[in-house]
Order: sequence, then structure tokens, then C-alpha cells
Amino acid sequence: MADRPNGLPSYASSAPAPDQPVETGRYLDTLRRSKLLIALIVLPLTAAVLIGSLMLPKTYRATAKIVVGSASDPLQSGDVASIERRLATFDVLLTTRATLRRAATRVRGETAATLDRKVSSSVDPRANIINLSAKAANPRRAARIANAVVDTFLARQRSIERGRLLEARNTLNNALAELEGRRGEAAAAERANIRDQLLQLNINAEGTGAELALAEAAQTPSQPFSPRPLRNAIFGFFAAIFIATIVVLARAQLKPRISGSRELARLLELPVLTEIPHVRRGFAHPQTLSSVEYEAYQTLQAAIRRQLPPTGQRTLLVTSALHGEGRTEVTAALGLVLSQAGQRTWLVSADMRRPKLHELFDVEQTPGLSEVLVGAQNGGAEGIFQLSAARTGSGHLHVLASGRTPPDPAQLLASDALDGFFEEVKESEYDYVLLDGPPLLGLVDSQVLAQRVDGVLLVCRPDRLTPETALATRELLDRLDVEPLGLVIVGARGQSHFYLPR
Repeated sequence: MADRPNGLPSYASSAPAPDQPVETGRYLDTLRRSKLLIALIVLPLTAAVLIGSLMLPKTYRATAKIVVGSASDPLQSGDVASIERRLATFDVLLTTRATLRRAATRVRGETAATLDRKVSSSVDPRANIINLSAKAANPRRAARIANAVVDTFLARQRSIERGRLLEARNTLNNALAELEGRRGEAAAAERANIRDQLLQLNINAEGTGAELALAEAAQTPSQPFSPRPLRNAIFGFFAAIFIATIVVLARAQLKPRISGSRELARLLELPVLTEIPHVRRGFAHPQTLSSVEYEAYQTLQAAIRRQLPPTGQRTLLVTSALHGEGRTEVTAALGLVLSQAGQRTWLVSADMRRPKLHELFDVEQTPGLSEVLVGAQNGGAEGIFQLSAARTGSGHLHVLASGRTPPDPAQLLASDALDGFFEEVKESEYDYVLLDGPPLLGLVDSQVLAQRVDGVLLVCRPDRLTPETALATRELLDRLDVEPLGLVIVGARGQSHFYLPR
């Protein structure tokens, strides 16, 4: 509302709402996330088309050509419509039942019905040429059929033309005979006209069949006309891509994924501490981080220091809702950044079901955490603890592997041995202890660990989660009375790389 110059209020008309933009980026992101599903659809379908084409029987095609027109033919001086109509007429006559019946007598084993399935004709739009094609399993037979049909058609047309000329000649001769007894200039003129017509008929008889001529006989083909495996595979490939795209987009509509970090933070009711670029390259060289990754982990390190007590040891559990969200890679990279900042850091592989941390740092899997806990149950944990933990790694960064997989990891973690392990951890010299835990949903392991640490980092990949999964995670955290420090979003992309100083 605004005031007019006379002091009266006025209301501005509301602008029409802008059209909603097409979410092309979201669709492309959906396709990018579903690369494996697309490959599982495209590759088998393309392979099936290729194998099916290779298994089909080979068919050969031979083509004979007929030219229509001569110097005395009205086609040369007729209009375009009449020329096209004449060509269409011959095209139809070429494959009539009568023509095919006569042609079948020239090819052993063929009938008019079989030839009807094997031959086809077409008019060349660039010239007065009619193409007659024949298909057969044998290349020589294909050429023989094409030539038999064309020869039969040309012979029949010549016979029809000769019959017409003979009939016209007989008619003129009869008319001339009737005028022989008459006298007078009119009768003489009519007789002269009839003689001229007979002369023209004799001239035309010399060129009977010149309107239609064989331009090129069918040759034995050297390559099969069908199947064409490569062409069919290419068409099948693009058709499979189309089908896969429809399936992926339909699946995304039926089972929507979380669009991004904002929606995920809202569903989980947690702040986003940082967004980490993709770290699924496996950390073949764990000390290598891209520039954007390094900046992201520096931001994460600063956020952790702000939220945890500045003095004393800080124990963190790094977990996720599901498998495959990058929590192990985040644990490894965060430990590297902390150690490079001068913080004595200990990485513990607490996932005894699907351990991966020891592979990233190329350390022995045993002895590890499971041996420490089993040793604590047996009363001999201290020696194993010193052996397996204190000197695995170098500098400020040490790594404790998961050890041998126990029969029941959840029962081992729920035992009193875990409390003894954390007491040993508190007495150690490390500034940070990072536990790489298993997923929260479906397993009790991380739920037990989350209640014994100073803080929890929840690693999430929005493209792997659904709103239902996020809400289930939020409800689980509420039941455990655990409030994570925040979210570590995995999904951004970086480019340039550099090496962290040793």
C-alpha cells in the first residue's frame, strides 16, 4: 500500500507469480546418481539385441532396375503429374499376381505366394527408374528371383503392346477395305489418312517395348542385407538409454530422494557443519586431498573445536544413517587434517562388520579393536592395547584396525570390555580419538558407541537418503537421547589437488 499525492492510500496491483522453472538440474542429478542402474538396464538390453541379431538367419537382397521412357514416349513431353502417375502404374503392375505367377515358373520351388513375400518395388524419386528388390536366404537365388520377375514383366508388357498394335492395324485395314469401292475426293482423303496411320503403326511396331527397358540386371550380393548386428546394437543402445531414463525418472518420482543439504538439515533438525566434496576415490594416497576438500575439513575442524571443550581429550564417533555415505573416508581425512595441525590423533576402526579404515592407511587388520575387547574380557587387555594401538601409524596420527570379525559384534560392544577400553583411551596421550562406527539404522553397534563419546558427527549423502530414512534417523537419535554436533554433507565436487605436508 502507498499514499497518493492527495493523501489517500492506494494499492499496487500484485505482479503475476513467475512460472516455476523446470528442475533440469535435479533431473540431471537424479540421472547422475543412478549411473549404476542405467548401466544395468542399458548393457543387458544392448547385449540382448546384439546377440539376437547375430542368431537371426542371414537374408540377402538383390535389386534390378527398369528405366521408363523413350524418345517417342509421351513421358518425355508430359507434365509432372502424368509422369508420376505412369511410374506409379508400372510400379503396381510389376508385382501383380499375374506377373508373379508367370515369374514363379522360371524359378524352381517358388510360387506366386512365396514371391509376393520376397519381392518389393519402389520408384526412384530422382529419376524415371523402378527398383525391383528380392530377398532370399541364398544370394544367388535372390538375384535369380529379381531378374525373373523383371524379365517376366518386360516380356508381358511387350506382348500387351504388340497386341494393341495388331488390333489397331486390323481395325485400320478393315476401314481401308471399306473405302476401296468409293470415289471422290473425300474418300481419297480418308484413305490417305488411314494409310498414314498404318505407316505410323508400322514405325511404332519397330520400337515396341522401348518404353520400358532393363537398366541394370540384379547382381549376386556379396554381403547379407539382414541382420545387421552393429546397426541393431546401436539402435538398441539408444533405445535402452531412453528406457533407462524413463525408469530412473519414474523411480525418482515414486521414491523421491532428498534434494540437498538444506532439506536434510531440516528433516534431521541438525546444523550443517561443512560440505565435503566426493571422497570416494578410495584414498589410495591418504595424504592427498583436493584444495576444496582441505578447506572443507579445516572448516569442520574449527566447528568441532568450537563445540567441544577446549581442554582435555575429545572423543568423536563418526557415523552415518546407511552404508556407503563416506563416513570412513571422512574419518580418515579429518584425522589427517587434525594431525597436520599438531593434534595427536588416534583413528579407531569400530566397524567390525565391514571394516575399511585399515585399507585406506595400509595397516594390518589384526591385532585390532576386537582383540583388545576380547583381551579385556579375558583380563589381558593392556598388552594387546599397547601392541595394537599405540604405535600403528607415524607422527601425530595412529590407527587401530578393527581386528578379526567376532561372531557377534553387538554383544562384544555391549560388554563391560568396552567401558574398560574407553577408560584406557582417556588415560592415553591423544588429543583426539575418532571412532569410525557402523551405520546407525539397522545395527546397534553405533548406538552403543554414541552414548560413550563426547560428540557424534553424522555423515550424510543426500542422494543416498530418502525423507523416510532421515526421519527414522531423527527418531532413533531422540530415543537414544543423543544430539550430534552436526551434519557432514558429502556431495560437493572439487577439482585441483595438492599434497598435505608431511
